[in-house]
Amino acid sequence: MKKYFLFSGTISGKTFFLRTLFIIVMCIPFLIATISKWTSYFMSLSQFDISDPSIENQMEIQKFGDELALKIAENPDFYLNDFMNSFSLLWILVFLICIIPVIWFGLANYYKRISALFYEQRNNVFFAVVAFDVISDILILKYNTGSFILGTISTLIFVYLIISNSKMDSHQG
Repeated sequence: MKKYFLFSGTISGKTFFLRTLFIIVMCIPFLIATISKWTSYFMSLSQFDISDPSIENQMEIQKFGDELALKIAENPDFYLNDFMNSFSLLWILVFLICIIPVIWFGLANYYKRISALFYEQRNNVFFAVVAFDVISDILILKYNTGSFILGTISTLIFVYLIISNSKMDSHQG
C-alpha cells in the first residue's frame, strides 16, 4: 500500500486513469463528513425533535426548511459566516483526516505519470502542472474569470497524460 503514496516509479496511462477514478472513491468520506457537518449545523438552528416521525413534526420540519431558505436568501453572508464559525477543532481534524490522503495520492499519481512521460524534466513539469492547477483554481473561484479556457486546458493536460505513450517498457509504481 505504501508504494501507491510514494513519489517514485512510473505508471501507464491506463493506471493513471484508474487511480484517478480511485481518487473519486477516496473522496466519499470527505463528502460524508461535509454532509454531516452541514446537517448538524442546520439541525442546531431548529427547535424540534428529529426522532419524532409524526405528521405534525414532518410539517414543522417542512415549514422550518421553507422559512430557513427564505432567511438564507435574504442574508446569505450571515449564515455563511455563522456556519464557518461553527467549526470546532474536532470537525477541522475530521476534514483534514479525510482530505489529506486524497490530495497526497492525487499528487503522487500525477508525479508518477509525469515521470513516465518526461523522465529528465519530471520535477519541472510536475511543479508546472501543479502550479497551473492551483493558479487556475484561484482564478476561477476567487475572481470568476477564465473558467471555460482554464478548464479546457486542464482537461487537455489530463487527456494527454492518459493517452500519451511513454518511453518506458515496464512501469514500477
